[in-house]
Amino acid sequence: MAAQLLVALLVTAAFAALAYALGMVSRTGALGGLLVGTGIYTSLGPQGFAVLALFVMGGSLLTRLGYRSKERTGTAQEHGGRRGARNALANCAVATLCAVLAAATGSESFTAAFVASLGAAFADTSESEVGQFFSRTPRLVTTLRQVPTGTDGAVSLPGTLAGAAAAGLTASLGLALGMLETPGTALIVATAAFLGTVADSLIGALSPRLGNELTNILCTLVAALLALLLI
Repeated sequence: MAAQLLVALLVTAAFAALAYALGMVSRTGALGGLLVGTGIYTSLGPQGFAVLALFVMGGSLLTRLGYRSKERTGTAQEHGGRRGARNALANCAVATLCAVLAAATGSESFTAAFVASLGAAFADTSESEVGQFFSRTPRLVTTLRQVPTGTDGAVSLPGTLAGAAAAGLTASLGLALGMLETPGTALIVATAAFLGTVADSLIGALSPRLGNELTNILCTLVAALLALLLI
């Protein structure tokens, strides 16, 4: 365990430093990522860390997609797209807990919940970033009424397709790494991850004052719970 922790610290510190140097995260984001990444690597090894890295790198690339255009519409991620510690913890707290529980119990269900949770985080980011860039006619998920881009609870076809693809990609990586046993399990995990984003949109539409961080936590929690219930 001590050796695993040391390796986890070294690998995560290097990744956090690279993410900071590339402008993916702020200083606080690098610190938050160090805590999250160390917990995940220690619990699930390089496989778990690879799933986390997919979310971090994929989410950052999508945030930069059409960034200047998003700035003009007021929907761009603040601080030049650098994500902070609050964002890291909001998106990865549930996944980290699932990773720790998977290591403590040896339960494959918690491993699946871990993948579903990060899949939901990646899918949610994909829906937001792609939808804000490609769609000019988002609609509120509860009423389908057209609303301004960036409205809490707004959905679009491009964003929805991007979210489904991100959920599927995360589950596929989990399957390829041996974290998920069968293609059927991967399909369940991808579905749970996508449904987490549906819950996120509903919560955003019904309770817009909750704030982005809390809705992100609920999004990933719904995905993890669905994976645990369905597998």
